[in-house]
Amino acid sequence: MNKTIDQVIDIKYLKSIIDDDKEFEKELFLIFFENAQKNIEKLNEAIISQDKNSWYMAAHAFKGASASIGAFELAKILEIAQKSLDANEESKIRIIENIKQELASVKYFIDHGI
Repeated sequence: MNKTIDQVIDIKYLKSIIDDDKEFEKELFLIFFENAQKNIEKLNEAIISQDKNSWYMAAHAFKGASASIGAFELAKILEIAQKSLDANEESKIRIIENIKQELASVKYFIDHGI
């Protein structure tokens, strides 16, 4: 892992939301990662179907969820995705790979304790 936790998650922001409630924290991350996988699937499906609206909606929803847990770098990548409606298939696939890489960084720090 080449990144530091501060590059991946805004800890102060996250702790202000969680407020030391471990049960809430566990539930929040469980829902986040379940929805993250669903949104990645939706992005892939939108490429296949060439559905710009589905692409936008999945990127937008995922961006908001990422920001809500303090994963602002992931949210930035998703903002790029959201604005890339007219990008070609290859570019969108690259964006999804960037999303997956950043999501893996978020998961790493969540799994190893914040």
